[in-house]
Amino acid sequence: MTIRRALARLSFLLAVAGISFNVLARTPNATITAPPQDGPTQVEFSTDQVSKWTDLPMGTYRVPNSDVIISGHQKGGAAPFLLFGLIGMAVQNGINAGNGKEAMASAEKALTFSIDDEAKAKLQAAMADPVYAGKFTSAATADRKYEITGAVIMSFASQQDVLPYVVLRVKLMGGNSKLWTTRYIASSGARRALAGDNSWTANDGALLRPQVSKLLDLAISTMLTDIATPYPRDEASLTNVHGFFVHVNKPLQVVGYKLAEHDDRMLFLPNLGTTIVFAGVNILDTASVWQQPAAAKDAPLKLLKPADPTLVGIISPATTAAPAAAGGSSTNVPAATDDAAAKQNQSGG
Repeated sequence: MTIRRALARLSFLLAVAGISFNVLARTPNATITAPPQDGPTQVEFSTDQVSKWTDLPMGTYRVPNSDVIISGHQKGGAAPFLLFGLIGMAVQNGINAGNGKEAMASAEKALTFSIDDEAKAKLQAAMADPVYAGKFTSAATADRKYEITGAVIMSFASQQDVLPYVVLRVKLMGGNSKLWTTRYIASSGARRALAGDNSWTANDGALLRPQVSKLLDLAISTMLTDIATPYPRDEASLTNVHGFFVHVNKPLQVVGYKLAEHDDRMLFLPNLGTTIVFAGVNILDTASVWQQPAAAKDAPLKLLKPADPTLVGIISPATTAAPAAAGGSSTNVPAATDDAAAKQNQSGG
């Protein structure tokens, strides 16, 4: 039992590696709104990959020639995860031994893709919305530019079940100086196996690619809205959330700002610094978390036991509803292109 506890703590520490003493400061930089600007600011989606130093925990596996990263599998002893060649990490559970080699080859093929072209097209289309007139431009501006890098994170919440996330890292640059940064992290729907029948990579990723496209819509729309007209970050909206977050395969308690909630979706901003890899605006299904207004005694970040009673109904991949949430809000949340599809079964990865 002691060894299991140690491995659980190691998995948690791997995911939040790099925590500094100011991470739990009262006003972490990751929660601050983008500084206002008179006139349009250039927005550019970069083909650079997200940084392994600032945006990924230790032990993640980047699929070669792809924007897809496998995470959440990190724990003591990596032998079960040595797939996709000599150094790749994924999970073999659920794959029939007789067709395992073929299934893994098919999975790697389905996970080898770039989001750059689609993200650029979606970004240009979104910026053309009249609501953003005078706020953003694709043309170069003299003093400031928003630089965006993105990735698809296939994040494990167990040794078999995976939820895709689209993560956008946004930096406002003033010349060579970084003026502001945060992340926009979108997830929706139920977890599935990474490979094998009815998985994310089955049939050349027939389920994965539409999901990624929908999450890109959500992340881009939320990002532009929050930069153009920032959601309030006020003490009254501090919320205690229990659930799963990108890169972490254990349930967590996280205190942060509930920026908005509408149509079974919420925007949640952990009150944490960007050295925490899930810090930033998280776009979550309300069914994937338990929530209630935060109290002064609530720890801002805590590893939960899987048997925690608040997690009943949100851990299982087949779950369709979570315990009733307290303190709901009617503030609008940007919708995905296929909003009906966004209302699938749970979970928060």
